[in-house]
Amino acid sequence: AAAAAAAAMAIYVKAFSLVLKTASKPLAKKVKEITIQSPTVREFMIRTALRVDRLNQSIMSPVDAAPALSPGGRRMKIQTKDPKPRVMSPDQALTAAADFLGEAFVFAVAGGLVWWEAGKSQAKDDAKAAAAAAEREDLARLLGLQQRALRELTEVVREIGEFRHGGGGSAAG
Repeated sequence: AAAAAAAAMAIYVKAFSLVLKTASKPLAKKVKEITIQSPTVREFMIRTALRVDRLNQSIMSPVDAAPALSPGGRRMKIQTKDPKPRVMSPDQALTAAADFLGEAFVFAVAGGLVWWEAGKSQAKDDAKAAAAAAEREDLARLLGLQQRALRELTEVVREIGEFRHGGGGSAAG
């Protein structure tokens, strides 16, 4: 009965997780819409996205190096991309930041579910470990009782043997 209840509970937990993951996507879309409409958050998102874009371009920009030489020692003409980095427009920055915020929301929901399920799994493992420790303790106590009973029984058998050999032989003779 306990196993059936645990299996049913596991199904409910999985169904709840699936519903929450499914609901997080429309919620993320709504979060994006709300943050775009808020002037304070909008400005913050644009500034942050532009900073991240500048950082990304500084990391990805090619380092000025010596001109490439062919095996014969002649200079090779290498076409480089536009050396001037393109700057994001505020609309592009807002869209990128809103998309990031929506994806971060979905990721946070999924990560929270993983953390919650891991906590439940850890609690279940801890309960199993506690039950196993209690069972080992009970078995050790039972083993101790059996050993004591065996010693007492051995003592009784020894006394009976002494009585038969010692006391029984003098009464017969």
